[in-house]
Amino acid sequence: MVFAVVTGGGTAGHVVPAMAILEALEDAGYPTDMLRYVGTKRGIENTLMKSSPVDAAFLPISGLQRSWRPTKLLQNLLLPFRLSNATSLAAELLRKWNPNIVISVGGYGSEPMARAARKGKIPVMCVSYDRVPGLATKKQQYYAVCCAVAFEDSKLRNSRHVGAPIRRAIRQLDRTVQRPIACREFDIPEHCRVVTVVGGSLGSGLLNNSVASILQQLNAQHLTDVAVVHVCGERFASQPQPEVPGGVVYRRIAYTDRMADLYAATDVLVSRAGASTIAEIAAVGVAAIVVPWKDAADNHQELNARWLADPSAAIMMSERECTDGFLGKEVCSLLLNDELRSDMAARAYHMGEIHRGSTLIDLIKRVSYDRNTKET
Repeated sequence: MVFAVVTGGGTAGHVVPAMAILEALEDAGYPTDMLRYVGTKRGIENTLMKSSPVDAAFLPISGLQRSWRPTKLLQNLLLPFRLSNATSLAAELLRKWNPNIVISVGGYGSEPMARAARKGKIPVMCVSYDRVPGLATKKQQYYAVCCAVAFEDSKLRNSRHVGAPIRRAIRQLDRTVQRPIACREFDIPEHCRVVTVVGGSLGSGLLNNSVASILQQLNAQHLTDVAVVHVCGERFASQPQPEVPGGVVYRRIAYTDRMADLYAATDVLVSRAGASTIAEIAAVGVAAIVVPWKDAADNHQELNARWLADPSAAIMMSERECTDGFLGKEVCSLLLNDELRSDMAARAYHMGEIHRGSTLIDLIKRVSYDRNTKET
């Protein structure tokens, strides 16, 4: 018997929340053989789900290509046929598993399973963790039994404010206890104040370029006993390393799946403002400077960032301010102000209470129970 199918994928921004939901269901007592994940054949889930004990299936579906190149236009023309084929395959899986509920985290990878579930009269729940929901979620809201949302001002139909899905290691993190272990993990002297720059799973060219100015500003202000951990992204791993001033420890890594350890070691975080990152900052309580990606659809990263920045639980900085050199000055200002860092972290942690709780899982249980009650 399968209790729940979690679907969605293509990018880490969808796969990580899906994995977080599966972990939370495990923690609530559902064995892994009662859970399934369905993603795409070409997405990053093929790598990320290898570490999960939950059985996964991958469907042949890709997203809309936003390009006028002939090859991309051809892919778009073939998309309806691929979606129809993937939906048929999804329907076969649902007949085999007969789950109580299908949980969609959005993204193009969720569409075949959500469509098949609707046709098979299996309840679909949307989980939306962006302040502006994506295209798939906007479509699925009209037949979903409810939408579990991270932001209480959501305009989605039948929304329930339950917080964002957070990975177990981050949800349960005690930064004070874990910090010494985390510093050893990343070869950082424990006495150092730690600045972490991370641009998401693919890396950010803009944030990568800003690391040099951060190091220059540390040197200009004669700040020592500082470590800069730079998660640059695999595609930027071969770029030349910046000049590192004396008294500063510099660690550059392409990618890490030890984000909980990274948060534990960090005093000042510099990051983009993807929904999962914003939720994790709040869940662990870390002082952060968030730089929204200006080309994000519907400007959703800025709206995500404002959720933390407006109540002074983080500092929001534009891309233009980063390129103008203000980022390095802001980092140094935070490093020199222990009280401000502590206050920001505490405010963020307070806002993250709903993300650390069980409200989302309670809602999933309730929706599933309602279906069972109706069937009996």
